[in-house]
Amino acid sequence: MEDLLIQRATRKQAAVAGVFALLILLTLAIAAPRAQLALPPVAPFLPMCALTVFTTACIAAFLLSARFAATRQLMLCALGGAYAYTAVAVALQLLTFPGVITPSGLFGAGPHSSGWIWVFWHGGFPLLVMLAALIRERVKQRPVNPAHVNSWAWALIGGPVAIAVVLGAIAIHLPLPQALNPAADAGNLSSDHTALVILLLNLVAIVVVLSTGRLRSLLDLWLAIAVLTCFIDTCLNLLSADRFTVGWYIGRVFSMLAPGILVCVLVWEVTVLYRRMSEAYASLLQSSVLDALTRIYNRTYFNDQLRKEFDRAKRSASPLSLIMFDVDYFKRYNDEYGHLQGDACLKAVANALAGVVRRPSDFVARFGGEEFALVLPDTDAQAASAIAERARQAVVLLGLGAPTQLGCVTVSAGCATHEHGMLASPDELVSAADAALYAAKRAGRNRVQRAGAE
Repeated sequence: MEDLLIQRATRKQAAVAGVFALLILLTLAIAAPRAQLALPPVAPFLPMCALTVFTTACIAAFLLSARFAATRQLMLCALGGAYAYTAVAVALQLLTFPGVITPSGLFGAGPHSSGWIWVFWHGGFPLLVMLAALIRERVKQRPVNPAHVNSWAWALIGGPVAIAVVLGAIAIHLPLPQALNPAADAGNLSSDHTALVILLLNLVAIVVVLSTGRLRSLLDLWLAIAVLTCFIDTCLNLLSADRFTVGWYIGRVFSMLAPGILVCVLVWEVTVLYRRMSEAYASLLQSSVLDALTRIYNRTYFNDQLRKEFDRAKRSASPLSLIMFDVDYFKRYNDEYGHLQGDACLKAVANALAGVVRRPSDFVARFGGEEFALVLPDTDAQAASAIAERARQAVVLLGLGAPTQLGCVTVSAGCATHEHGMLASPDELVSAADAALYAAKRAGRNRVQRAGAE
């Protein structure tokens, strides 16, 4: 099935992504001058934000790895690693952040541990996205050998997770200096080399994603938006290191958007693929029960459905009628007009018989060759004979020329009805209708014969 993520984006999709990007940049332009403006503190906001980022990043990593397993596109695996790295980093930052769980953070974290984990998070994610984009550029979307799928998954998803854990351990257990400028100097980034490196990494990631993907596919569009939101998150947090400021709040919102955007796209893709799969399955199921030539039900459907209707009739003590039709002198018709014209004749007869059906429970099936069957639940013998006569007349009214005495195509019909437990099985009902059909043919054809009425 077509991979929607890497198909060419439509104009509408590109326009939606463009509007989203403009709104993000507009938010930065409005929020940046007010980044250090204090707002009322909302203590649960930080853990809520971190848990949201962790959850959405885990979902993104899982969905991307699942798409990699299905399509074997290496870039998807590498992107899954980037989001798995983010999930581990944000979890470690939450656990080590002073005052969230314990006054000094868990695992013996120092005063600067959570700050360094934030640096590793916002520097590592763009690096891993660049790696994914460069991998895509190098392999040119060639699928990975199926035998190597697990190896690549361990390397490109397990590797970043291990790196995040190692960097977290370094931030916690080594006596590192303060990661970024103190709050009093926030916004003065020219002298903060760590902040400049992180900003540069995010900008380079945007350039790499734009230059390698050129916004051609749906994945290119929304990956660029995800990297842009990470850049905005980084900018606003660097402009205001104090908690509960405009920059701090909005930066946290953008940190949730970075994985959340791609999760929405991936969920949309899964929904579309599921709908298409359901439609394909329904079409396949429909095709499997239809006769290829006449497009009415085939013999397999007839056998299964007749058995179900017979069992239901026995349980409810209701009548079940079966009419068997045979196109009169069809071999002579084929010999005279050819098989192509014979096929057209069978199609026309099938349509005429189907036109007699009035209730949803009734159905016509091609029994084989030039024979057709009409199943009529809850129909007694007299009503079935009347329907068979209408069907016979409908075929005559087609006016199809035939090398017969009447000069047109006709059918013979045999009716049989199961009622009052008189028949033991569906096969007996078929045999009774078939015997009535041959009685009609012996009697001169182009007529209806009821079982047991010879």
